[in-house]
Amino acid sequence: MPLTSQLWSRITASDPGLLRLLLAARGTLSVLLTTLLCMLVAHLLAEPVIPFTAGLILSMLGPFFMREPSWQQRVITLLLLTVPAIVVAVATAFLDGDGRLGQIFFLLLVFVSYLLQGRSRRALGLGLTAVVAAYVGLYLQLPPSSLPLQMLSIVIAIPVVIVTGLVLLPLHPARALRRAVRAVHRRAAWVLSAAQDIRKGDPDAPARLQRRLSALNETALAADDILSLVEGGEREAVRIELINLELAVAWAIDALREAGPAASGEGSHWTHLALTEQRLRHGRWNDERHGRWQDETSTGSDHADTPRLALAEVGRAAVTLGHAAAKLKPAALSAAPPPPAGPYAWIPAARVTLASALAIVGGAAISPNRWFWAVITTYVVFLGARSRGDAILRGAQRLGGTLLGLASGIALAWLLHGTTEGQAAIALLAVFGLYYTFTISYTLAMVCVTVLLGMLYGMLGAPLLPLLILRVEETAIGAIAAVLVAIFVLPARTRDQVGRSSAAAIRALAGVVASSRAALAGEQATPLVAVRAMDRQLADLRLALLPLTLGRSLLRSSEAARPLSSLLTCVRWARLLASASRPVSDDQTRATLLARAERLEQRITALAITPRDPTQLTTRTPPAPVLEGHAALAMSELERATDELAERLAVSTLGGFPLG
Repeated sequence: MPLTSQLWSRITASDPGLLRLLLAARGTLSVLLTTLLCMLVAHLLAEPVIPFTAGLILSMLGPFFMREPSWQQRVITLLLLTVPAIVVAVATAFLDGDGRLGQIFFLLLVFVSYLLQGRSRRALGLGLTAVVAAYVGLYLQLPPSSLPLQMLSIVIAIPVVIVTGLVLLPLHPARALRRAVRAVHRRAAWVLSAAQDIRKGDPDAPARLQRRLSALNETALAADDILSLVEGGEREAVRIELINLELAVAWAIDALREAGPAASGEGSHWTHLALTEQRLRHGRWNDERHGRWQDETSTGSDHADTPRLALAEVGRAAVTLGHAAAKLKPAALSAAPPPPAGPYAWIPAARVTLASALAIVGGAAISPNRWFWAVITTYVVFLGARSRGDAILRGAQRLGGTLLGLASGIALAWLLHGTTEGQAAIALLAVFGLYYTFTISYTLAMVCVTVLLGMLYGMLGAPLLPLLILRVEETAIGAIAAVLVAIFVLPARTRDQVGRSSAAAIRALAGVVASSRAALAGEQATPLVAVRAMDRQLADLRLALLPLTLGRSLLRSSEAARPLSSLLTCVRWARLLASASRPVSDDQTRATLLARAERLEQRITALAITPRDPTQLTTRTPPAPVLEGHAALAMSELERATDELAERLAVSTLGGFPLG
């Protein structure tokens, strides 16, 4: 495969639907157009361009928070964001030169912003806009006489953001979902290509396959997120077939493992594996020959030829998923009722305000004019952090990204010295990188921010090296203040957050068993929808465990991972149980399966209760009668996996899954 094709495949796999790419392009274009218009107006009015920064802030933050389904809601969000931008611009103008009042005002904004952050996405956007506007206003020390120009810049930014987001770079949900489905196909092909290593006897093949299966699940989840923007009867079909394709690929991998490195030849399952992988990779599910593809794979197969049957199911799921996605159309983007407001975040607001106060003291001691860098570091370290482990990890990422940005900024400034156009181009690329990487790599986002500042200071003729070193120092002070408060002041323990996330994941696992039991009984149930809810809770658990797996020693990290590996085994068999759950005609078999499913559901639910009942951790599932069928097999394996999960929960002392 050519390098460019591999790179594009990786991009689309990490960004199915290319929504993150669209957001980055939209935000960058908005900043560029706003900057050019503000420079033009400043030139026509013979005024300095610095007071126009208020509009640049709005053009940078507006596209990031305008994510509602309808254009009316997005415009309302943008107009609401102008309110804190205007209020803060006025306040900081009249605080010009009064450092103590400015610090108090900044702390007040930080407290209110965090207090409201859990209410809604709009509340988070309003708070962040206020904090960034205060940061820029206090730093630039713009006087009251600059307020007309600041207001003019906001007036310029509003139509630019609207036109950029709704006219120049609009979102087409149906197209985005079809791109996401293609990304899922390519990711499935990536998994199948790794299965060739089974044939070679590669000892690392099992771990590699597991990583690629997890990546396939992440891509499918991202595609599932886009379904809320489309309508039509095929929407649920796409959701179901996304899961079916995942299950079929996992089945094919298992079947190939059991079959072993069979002899190659014209009709071997390895030949059909290569054929299936190539057709998935190149998007040939819509080819007129897709029926012949399945025929080629399944003709002559009996139930003993499991690999070929599994590969035939991969082809069927890929074809069905592709055709279902092709029939989708955009949803009628009417204004939906807003979600219920979340609670006020009193404790996080108090903690981040205290940390910001410490950052002000430390930052002002180094630089009375640039303590804002330390406070902004504290603010963003706590943003989205649910535990002290998250805060420590984000602080390290912030500092590491700043150090990498320092090196990159100095190197670029040396290469582009005296070339204003080149520095402006790099600054624009840094804005794009900030948008594109912020949700996937905080470290890379901080690299982009530091490079952006370096290019701006370079264009202004300021001494670059002392300023970037000062930024690293202020960043370190802010990160240290955040970590100290996270550890010692009303700490939200990582262990507690992992416990909540693990309990939610186990409850979701029990929900899959309950939905499968209803389907076996012939009731109206959607087990695969419950599977998707379980997948999301599992992703949340992985996120909660991240500080432990990255920050502990290898021995302790392995202890934390033991319950997770058992839970992953449970998840695997629960997914197969859900896919195999069909109404059972035989009364005796149905009654036996339903009784076993009910006991299993109760057992799993008990494991999610904190503190857990010790009897549930030590009691093994009693032997059950052997029944034929995929559902019975999956239930038997899930019972064994649940026993293993209970045992590992009983001996888990680190807090991977705390016992309460």
